[in-house]
This record gives sequence, structure tokens and C-alpha cells, in this order.
Amino acid sequence: MTVLRDIPRPGVALITINRPDKLNSIDPATDLLLREAWAWAEQADDVRCIVLTGTKKSFCAGGDIAQLLPDLRRRNEINADDGTFCGLTRVYPTRKPILAAVNGLAFGGGLELALASDIRIASANAKFGLPEVQVGVLAGAGGATRLPRFIAPAVAAEMLLTGEAIDADTALRAGLISRVVLPEQLMDIAFRIATRIAANAPLAIVRTLELIRKSRSLSLADSLDMERASLQYLLASADAKEGIAAFSEKRIPAFTGH
Repeated sequence: MTVLRDIPRPGVALITINRPDKLNSIDPATDLLLREAWAWAEQADDVRCIVLTGTKKSFCAGGDIAQLLPDLRRRNEINADDGTFCGLTRVYPTRKPILAAVNGLAFGGGLELALASDIRIASANAKFGLPEVQVGVLAGAGGATRLPRFIAPAVAAEMLLTGEAIDADTALRAGLISRVVLPEQLMDIAFRIATRIAANAPLAIVRTLELIRKSRSLSLADSLDMERASLQYLLASADAKEGIAAFSEKRIPAFTGH
């Protein structure tokens, strides 16, 4: 199976790209399995956060050029391309936070999957690159669009136009990832972050994440309006009442998502 899925911690789903002999590159079958994995995690009532990672020394080396590009060309010819990669890079397939635990190479579509995730952490041996221009195409699954929005435009332009990779420390300084950890600690820290997210009020997480995702394309005024409306909605929720009561009574809140 080229995509593994599990619930290793309460409230946390783990989706693992598993083609280590191909550096976890994406062929059409793996693309389809990832789409199915997002649907599985979204529909699972006991999942509140999703961790995405790869196997061995690669997070994802991008598309399997020999298989994926011919398939993409065929879909273009019949107008069957939905504009997304692995069901993630155009329209979010889940309302739940996605944490990319980058365990090694994140090239091409692999970096685009990480860019489409909400949180990115990386092991010290991780590398990030968008080498598409070196084979005559561009980072067309969100890379050329998202990277200049997430990091300094000059750094993004250098990566996109040279196709050269950066290491984890450079990615951290650029703001591409939130932390660098030892390889053997990566998954423990990823699960710790995801578990902390999963313990929070589900409605508050959904509304906060929606604001994070949408505010990039909204004006400040519109974002502030959305923020205020979400706050008013949450103040009337049972979870907010429970959270405030639990804080006053110095106990752990029992959130229900209502």
C-alpha cells in the first residue's frame, strides 16, 4: 500500500506516503489513495488533527515524472484535470488542521503538499525544493503561488527560478517551517503538537483554521469582520460555556463540538 493511514493517538490521524523505493514520489494510484485518505480523516468523528509524513528518508520527492506527467497531459487533453495534486493543493479536503512532518526530501509536489498543510515542522536532514523549471514545467500544484506568499519573495523567486533546494535551517529562517528537530524526535513532536490541537474545543479549532486559511485572500477589513462573526458564534456555543466553567473550576474541559 502506497498510502498508510492510522489513528496512533486519541484525536490524531496519521497519513503516511509509503513508496520508499521511489522516494515517496506520487504516481496516479498514490494520488488517488491520498484523496481517499483525506476523506477518511474528514469523516472520522474521533479525528481532530491530521499528521502527514513520509517513510524512510523522504517526505515526498514530488510527482513520479515518468507516470504522473503523461497522466496529467492525457487529462489536460480531455479537460479532466481538476487542478489539484493528491486532493490537497487547490481546495482543502478537510476542515481539520493538517500538520506536515517533513522527514526528509520535500521536492516538487512534495513541497507543494507541505505548503498546502497548515503547520510544517521538519527534521534536521530535510531539504525543500521546487525543481520543475529544470524539466521544462513549473510548480503548478500551488508551489509557484503559495511559496512567495509564505516566505520572502526574493527567496521564493530564487528557489522557483533556479530550482535549487534549501536545507531545514534555511527553511526555518525563511519562515517556511515552524521548527527543526532531530530526526528521531520528529514524530513524537508532531504527535505532541497534534494532540495538543486535538484537546482544544473542536468548534474553535474549525473557526480559527477557517480564518487562517481564508484571511490570506481577504482584505484586513473583511478578515476582521469574519473574525468577529466567528467569535460571536463561538461565544454562544456549549463548548465556550464548558471551557469557561472548566477554567473557573480548575478542571479539564469536556468539549463536545457543539
